[in-house]
Amino acid sequence: MGPHLTDYGWITWIDATIAVSTSPAALLLEAYGAEAALGEHTFREASELQLETFPDHLTFHLQLRQVGDFTVLLESNGWTGSIPEVARRCSVGGHFFSVYWNQNTDGQLTEAKDGRITARFNSVTAYYPYEVQFDTRPAWAIGPRPEPGTDVPLCLAHLEAQTGVAFQQTWLDEQMPTYRIKDPAVAYPSPWV
Repeated sequence: MGPHLTDYGWITWIDATIAVSTSPAALLLEAYGAEAALGEHTFREASELQLETFPDHLTFHLQLRQVGDFTVLLESNGWTGSIPEVARRCSVGGHFFSVYWNQNTDGQLTEAKDGRITARFNSVTAYYPYEVQFDTRPAWAIGPRPEPGTDVPLCLAHLEAQTGVAFQQTWLDEQMPTYRIKDPAVAYPSPWV
């Protein structure tokens, strides 16, 4: 079921937000609240940066990777890319698509085009037989419920089908430009509108 599902069989869980955008990196960094460039790190190293100030507080990080005309954005244990206002800002004049999962594999799939939200629904229901109240569920996400445990790979398949960018497992082990970003709870105190 779904496009390219077998391409993502390697992923069963990830505590991250993965996004793809056609907007320039400078606009993306501004929308995400970039505060400081921290050099290049792997995804795991960026995760460890977050823990340097724990338990007093968490710091949040954004990593960028250019793939053709798209920028791939990764947040370890962050959710800025799932906030509708961020999606709107990151899609002005283009396209933005993000998938957010938390430690419970619950989260949001969000898409925006030209500053308008075009998809927003729970990532645990990558497909659903009908539109659910408060969801913005496009036709490409309506269908029979998938097999249990396939929603995480299906969300990446949706990302690929809607953007043409195939997320590569190897990217998680590659050095990427890394930025400290504002705490999303502070930068966007009413994030879900």
